[in-house]
Amino acid sequence: MRADAQRNRQALLGAAERLLATRGLTITLDDVAAEAGLNVATAYRHFANKQELFEAVVREEIDRAASIVADAAANPDAEAGMRDFLAQTLALITTKRSLHDILTPGVADRWLSELDARLEPLLGELIERGQRTGVVRAGVQPGDLGVVLQMLCAVTDIPSSDPEALRIRYLELLLDGLRATGGSGSLPGRAPSSRVARQSLEQEMKSRTHRGAGHAVRADPARG
Repeated sequence: MRADAQRNRQALLGAAERLLATRGLTITLDDVAAEAGLNVATAYRHFANKQELFEAVVREEIDRAASIVADAAANPDAEAGMRDFLAQTLALITTKRSLHDILTPGVADRWLSELDARLEPLLGELIERGQRTGVVRAGVQPGDLGVVLQMLCAVTDIPSSDPEALRIRYLELLLDGLRATGGSGSLPGRAPSSRVARQSLEQEMKSRTHRGAGHAVRADPARG
């Protein structure tokens, strides 16, 4: 793709994300083109319809999530890698809540199965490296990290004069809980599977999206 065409595509994807956050699935390709400052014909050269555009937005977020985990797993400092993974994934989840409207039943399965397939090996590598260096206690599994992220998401809903400090406070507490400590013993029970943990987090974020953005009207994503 030529550089100018790539710039236009990224401008359309950015515009779509902004409009999804404020107007939900009612937006059209004409709306997105106007928001991006482009002719609508340019939008249709890149995307046949808004469903195709929405799928491109989701794929970009999957790529972003996979990149966060890959970078964390490759970090030579295993503790810094785990901290970066939790902090950056939390930021991605909480700033992209509008995207959960796209993942309607029937659409979600394909995309979220791909997300699981790409992230599970990377999460396993991140945990294994942490366990080898004593940063992560024995018995922690990828599904545990999904639950930890759900805990951190709950913190973002607590009213605070300094929300960033509050987020960091509980991030540090949860990192302490993940660390290997002498005589800590085995973890009781079993972690949920990565799929179950992710589905629970997905449902929670979808509920929060609807509570916080009641003005966004749900619509058939194929329309427009």
